[in-house]
Formats: sequence, structure tokens, C-alpha cells
Amino acid sequence: MKALLKTKKGINGVELLEIEEPQVKSHELKVKIHATGICGTDMHIIHDEYSCNYPVVMGHEYSGTVMEVGNKVTDYQVGDRVVSLTAAVKCEDCVYCRSGLYMLCEERLSIGSGVNGAFAECMVIPEKIAFKIPNNVTLDEAVLTEPLACMVRCVIERGTVKAGDYVLVSGPGTIGLLTMQVAKANGGNVIVIGTSQDKERLKLASELGAFATIVIDEEDVHEKISKLTSNLGVDVAFECAGVGPSAYNCLKLLKKTGLYVQVGLYGKKVEFDMDLALTKEINITNGFASEPTSWERALRLLEMKQVNVAPLISTKLPLDDWKKAIEMVDNKDAFKVLFVPNGEIDA
Repeated sequence: MKALLKTKKGINGVELLEIEEPQVKSHELKVKIHATGICGTDMHIIHDEYSCNYPVVMGHEYSGTVMEVGNKVTDYQVGDRVVSLTAAVKCEDCVYCRSGLYMLCEERLSIGSGVNGAFAECMVIPEKIAFKIPNNVTLDEAVLTEPLACMVRCVIERGTVKAGDYVLVSGPGTIGLLTMQVAKANGGNVIVIGTSQDKERLKLASELGAFATIVIDEEDVHEKISKLTSNLGVDVAFECAGVGPSAYNCLKLLKKTGLYVQVGLYGKKVEFDMDLALTKEINITNGFASEPTSWERALRLLEMKQVNVAPLISTKLPLDDWKKAIEMVDNKDAFKVLFVPNGEIDA
């Protein structure tokens, strides 16, 4: 089968290859990949900013249909539409695993970095990490369950947004707009900020229900936030851009005793003004990926139509066009780019 792998360091280490189709074991599902999204983590792997086990098929945001089940599988059958956790391998016995915090397990191997992932025609997953897709959610929409689950983790499980809160989202990419929608579903008045290069993204933020949007290199962001929040500042700030200046803006725009939530992955060391955080008594938290509870809630949000992910899907491309897809993501020419490994572009 055809698959896109990271085989070694450097951009030349990204290769589209023919590999053997995986064989299903007793407690596994073989999944035909419908579509798979290019994630920020995939880009960090491509650019050698996130570790992986060479060679490995990349990709962990996906949806698909069960095409084969192991002989001890009990809850799934051929034809079921599924998504899954990324933590495919874990020890099951450490304090984190016993608490359901699989992403924190020292032995954890994730789909697309530790074990073969979804940039392929099919893949195998343990039955225990799978979730069935609600009937009213399309396979395209379901691809975004993984990033949505990550935002559920950041906004609801690690962070806190209360009804009526003024909430800042810095960075209007896919992650920022998912964060905005989850915070809005929780009752927040969400202000989304970005640069002049983000105007189309800010426009979509408004269409998806943002309380306000601000172009920070054309408007006085501090003055506008002050007017919107009666001179207090925002209650909660989500840093979704993964760049140092964005983190500083979040700290500056938070009210005293506000909550700072790190969402974006930097991929390198950045400066962070801890003195400013200290003197304002800022509470700081973050979220690393997602856990089973995050997925349950994310699928419910999709099923109940409280989050709209369809406008975030910009284009679908075959694996053969992987260079074009990576360039689009690198240049921020699109929101979410999906690979369709089995050629079902219009499915």
C-alpha cells in the first residue's frame, strides 16, 4: 500500500513509499482511511522539531471505516465508522495510565510518531482506543475529532471558561478556531486576535460566532480589549499561535489573577515573561493532546452541532500531492488540509 513516512532527519527524510499492508492481531481493528488531516505536530516532525521513531508512517488526525477485525474484538464490526485516540501503546500500569492519563505514560507510543499512522491507505489500531462516529457526523468532519478533543482538554479539562467570561484566543488557525468554539459553547465571550495576514481567518472567526476580532498590527489591541472588557482585561487567554510574541500579548491582555492556557506547540525554547505573570498573579496551565474523556465530549459536541468544523476543511489532496500539501500548510495558505489516501476526493 501507499504511505507517507518520515524515514530520517531532514526534508529529504519525508518519502512516499509502497509498504506492506499491516496485519490485524486478535484485539485490533484494520481501518480503511477515509481522510487524514495534516497537524502542527506532523509539521514539527517533518521539520525535525518533534521526535519520532524512524521510519514511521505519519498522521494521527483521521477517520475511517473498519475493514477487518481481530478474532477477539467484541464491540466493533466491519463497516463501523471510527476515529481513535493517538496513544496506541502504553504500559497500562503506571500512575498515569491508572488515572486514564495515557498521554503522560513514559512508555506511550502515539499513532503517527511512535507507531505507524494514518498517512496511508489503511492502518491497524487496538480496539480499546477506538470510538464510533455518530451517525449525523460526516467522515470528513470526524477527521477533526482529534484536534477538537485536544481543545476540549485545554479549554474544559485543564482550563476553565465560565459563562460570561471574556476569553482571548491568540492565533486564528484551525486550533484557535476550535478553541474559540469550545470556549463559546461553554459560555465565553471570545475575542480572537491575529495579524493582517490572518484577515480571512479572522473573518471566519466572526462567522463562527466570535464576540470580536482584532488585527493586532493595524489596531491598538490593548485599547480595544480595554473597551471590550470595561478596562479589566480578559479572564482567560489561550495562546494558540505557538510563537513568543503571542504569549506576551496573552500575558499583557489578561486581567490580574486571570488564567493563561498554553495551547500552541512552539517546537523550540521561547522567552516567557514570568515576572509579568508573577506580578499579575496569573494562573498558568496547558494541555498536552487529549485523553479518553476529551474524545467523548468532542464527539458529543460534533453530534449536537455545538461546534462546526466543516468550514475549517480547506482542501483534500491525494498522497501523491504531499509536497503541495506541506507547502500549503507551511505558507498558511489553508486551514485544514486533508489527505485522501484511497483517492475518494469527493466522498
